[in-house]
Amino acid sequence: RAMPDIVRSLPDIYLIIGGDGPLKDELIAMTRRLGLEQHIRFAGFIPEADLPGYYQAADLFVLPTIELEGFGLVTLEALASGTPVLGTPVGGTRDILGTFDRRFLFQDASPESIAGGITEIYREYNNDADKWQRDSRRCRQYVAENYSWEKNLDATERLFFEN
Repeated sequence: RAMPDIVRSLPDIYLIIGGDGPLKDELIAMTRRLGLEQHIRFAGFIPEADLPGYYQAADLFVLPTIELEGFGLVTLEALASGTPVLGTPVGGTRDILGTFDRRFLFQDASPESIAGGITEIYREYNNDADKWQRDSRRCRQYVAENYSWEKNLDATERLFFEN
């Protein structure tokens, strides 16, 4: 129900869904049943070498995790590419986005919350053409300042030398 509502309120939205999980066939069938084929493309498995291009081509990256997500490397990869990430408040996604910008965290993992969050941010960017550019720069800066290899190496060395 939430996806058709997004398409009705944002008719120019286009989603690319990556992955080959067990729900893929069911999601494709649902997309057809709801008449959303013009708004959704199922990309299947995306090789690691191709991920940066997908991140950089996107206006938003959505991570709708419903079960415990470990660290959430995909979140950092998308942010490092300058793509704002919207995610559910689950596991590592909550930790990363919660310290970066709570606007990018959905209220919960329900379809309604995800659809509402996407719609809200999408409209923010459409109403302020420079806002996406500012957020894109902030995404890259946040990852560089908090998750660079150099920063993590320094923190790891401190742990070893303190003991």
